[in-house]
Amino acid sequence: MPRHNFSQAVKKAAKARAGGFCEAVGSVYGLEPGQRCNAPLAGKRVEIDHYPIPATDEGSDVLENAVTCCTDCHGRKTASYDIPMQAKGRRLALRAEGIRPASQMRSAGFVKAQPQKSATRPIIRRSEQI
Repeated sequence: MPRHNFSQAVKKAAKARAGGFCEAVGSVYGLEPGQRCNAPLAGKRVEIDHYPIPATDEGSDVLENAVTCCTDCHGRKTASYDIPMQAKGRRLALRAEGIRPASQMRSAGFVKAQPQKSATRPIIRRSEQI
């Protein structure tokens, strides 16, 4: 899947719209629902995130999908939302092709049998037969 990156014009417009503060909002970024981070971005590394449309989808490189955020919020979203969603997408694509991962279930195995006993004749070991 190709990644759709933001153009320089979209990045500049997103930074101007943010006004120097983190635009991350909600539980996707590790905040309370509806809460905005508002961390000051002056003098810090600023990251432009694709949300709500993932970077791999067509039409994700527009200003409406650009979120100017701090590295903390972007890192939390990447770890808790983006990576699991990409893994799920790969699993579903493989399942659609008929490819399934190996089962993780393991058998408990068979119970060891008790040594053989005979009430009518003595046990003769093979080593004793020769």
